[in-house]
Amino acid sequence: MSRTLNRLFSDHPREVGEGYFEHMGHAFSFGFKLLRLSACAFAHGVVPGVHKTTVSDEIKCMARDMGSRADEARECRMKDAGVWDPGL
Repeated sequence: MSRTLNRLFSDHPREVGEGYFEHMGHAFSFGFKLLRLSACAFAHGVVPGVHKTTVSDEIKCMARDMGSRADEARECRMKDAGVWDPGL
C-alpha cells in the first residue's frame, strides 16, 4: 500500500526534481492555460476572425517549456544513475 502511494504521489515529482506541491503548481499552471486555450479554440470555431493563431502559438510555447523541463529531468536522472556525461 505504501509503495503504491509513493508511486502515485511522490515518485514522479521526485524524478523531475520537484516537491509534491511544486509539481502540482506547474501541472495546474499548464492545465489552466489549456482551459483558456480551449475557450479560445471554441471562440475561433464560432468566429473565425478571432484568435487566429492564439492556440497554435501558445501550444508551441508550452511544448518548448515542457520539452525543456523533460530534458532537464532526464539529465538529472542520468546523473543520479551514474551515467551522466559532463562532456569531458
